[in-house]
Amino acid sequence: MTNKDYVSPEYELDWFNCPHCWAYAHNTWYNIWYRDEKINWLNLKISICAKCKNYDIRNEDKQIMIRPNVSTAPLPHEDMPNDVKELYEEARLISGLSPRAAAALLRVSLERLTAFLWESKWKLNTRIWNLSKKWLPKKVIQSLDILRVTANEWWSHSWEIDLTWKDNQETVNKLFFLVNFIVEKTISEPKAIEDMYWNLPEDKIKWIQNRDAN
Repeated sequence: MTNKDYVSPEYELDWFNCPHCWAYAHNTWYNIWYRDEKINWLNLKISICAKCKNYDIRNEDKQIMIRPNVSTAPLPHEDMPNDVKELYEEARLISGLSPRAAAALLRVSLERLTAFLWESKWKLNTRIWNLSKKWLPKKVIQSLDILRVTANEWWSHSWEIDLTWKDNQETVNKLFFLVNFIVEKTISEPKAIEDMYWNLPEDKIKWIQNRDAN
């Protein structure tokens, strides 16, 4: 399964990739009430996969997946550099338990990604500014800044912003999306165009090269 095929099992979504069988299938949601050992009633939400008939359980108030204990974050882009993917995967593993820690790892993965794009000196803000003066599209620069600012604020100034579980989980999944978006625009699309160019007839390539040399 590739990142483009994967649909994260978001809260109350009807169709997504089941965290048990991984099939893209319809899920039916049910409300249930559960009483714990302290005789506290919890409002839970269950979704049942139409494919494997297995189920997952969410805390309706916090919308956290209780069962199974898996990440709902998007898979890494297939063209993501290995050192970036290493941190991305680690962030996926802990995103459900600690969205802020996952955001911090994604910020470090962003530093590695900018280094892959030939900006390895200075602070991340300066690297992004340097990249903005090059060939990168505006939406990529905006994505870089969104990820940089959000991760910084979560980790360094968490007392100043809303840290409800709902906002954390939703926001960190958007940060995963942004990392994949940056990889798509800066690595995958240029690579696809490069491949198309070098598949042109050899005489046409030579003519273009001679044209550009003059």
